[in-house]
Amino acid sequence: MKKVIIIAAVALALAACSKNQVNRPEGKSISFAPNALATKALILPASDSPEQLAFPTTESFNVFAFAALDGSTYDYTTPLMNDVNISNQGGDWKATTGTYLWPATGKVDFYAYYPESLNATFVSDEEPKGINLTGVSLGTAIGSQIDPLVATTLAQVATTKPQVSLVFKHITSQIAVTAFDATSTETLKGKISIEKVTFKNLKTSGDYTKSTTIGKGMWSNINTKANFVSFEGSEVLATTESFLSGASFVASIDNSAAFVVIPENVVTGTAEDQVIEVKYSIAAYTINGFDYPATPTQTVEIPIYGRVSGNKFQNGKRYVFHLGISLDGANNEIMFSPMVEGWENEDISGITIDAVKATLM
Repeated sequence: MKKVIIIAAVALALAACSKNQVNRPEGKSISFAPNALATKALILPASDSPEQLAFPTTESFNVFAFAALDGSTYDYTTPLMNDVNISNQGGDWKATTGTYLWPATGKVDFYAYYPESLNATFVSDEEPKGINLTGVSLGTAIGSQIDPLVATTLAQVATTKPQVSLVFKHITSQIAVTAFDATSTETLKGKISIEKVTFKNLKTSGDYTKSTTIGKGMWSNINTKANFVSFEGSEVLATTESFLSGASFVASIDNSAAFVVIPENVVTGTAEDQVIEVKYSIAAYTINGFDYPATPTQTVEIPIYGRVSGNKFQNGKRYVFHLGISLDGANNEIMFSPMVEGWENEDISGITIDAVKATLM
């Protein structure tokens, strides 16, 4: 259950006169201008286009807000907004239920998260203050996962911030894969078909603890080992690199192809090794006067260890694995690399010549 901190913000905004009163500044309501870099697990989120940056109007998020009416001392026992759901209301991002007003004096800190279904708790009694998320489960179905986001903006006032700007940060790692025919021998190109690509032993659940750097918090209790099939079908590889999709990579952009996982260490030498399993087949071909029959499904496992920086999947980072498959091995000419090895010495002693008689002694 989400933690209820004490009192609803509407009651605070309309409170009777006291030294902690929040004055109504002519009824100016708190509204938001949320942005997020690819809020969904998109195949091509590396863009600054408005479409990629905009928070989708079909979604909603939740907000905690705390005011410092004297400009310095924040009241964490009486929140201005206590886990309030924010949605797009006729073009304005504001509370789904109720009206929340700016205080006439002081400043306000805002902490937001997405999606609203997360188990969120605001922690104010330790540093850094912020939102902890427990029992986060991303799901394992590509295209149907959640993509948790967090945002913070501090020291906002009504006169200078009529809208609260929230830039959401990803707290998971995103993975995508491309495939292409890496063959350089012209007559061998177009003979390889990719059949299946599976990412094995990745984790999809855990607890997230806030950080001084938004979106870079620590993960713990990481579990739920899962395999992700990022492609399954039968497609002849082209020399043009394409993103894999669920069933076909004819189209290079397909939202179902990328997926998100909990950031964790990449290991080696254990049963938990994260690997990419690639299955492919080869059509019949002729090279150097030899006819080679079609090769049925081949399986290769590629260790992920040693291929990502620091051997750790990191928060908010997108990992694109570029998978090239080549047939050039069939056209490797037999060549030699000659060398002369150094002499190995053997010392033969015991030979003494009698110089007077010119004979051996």
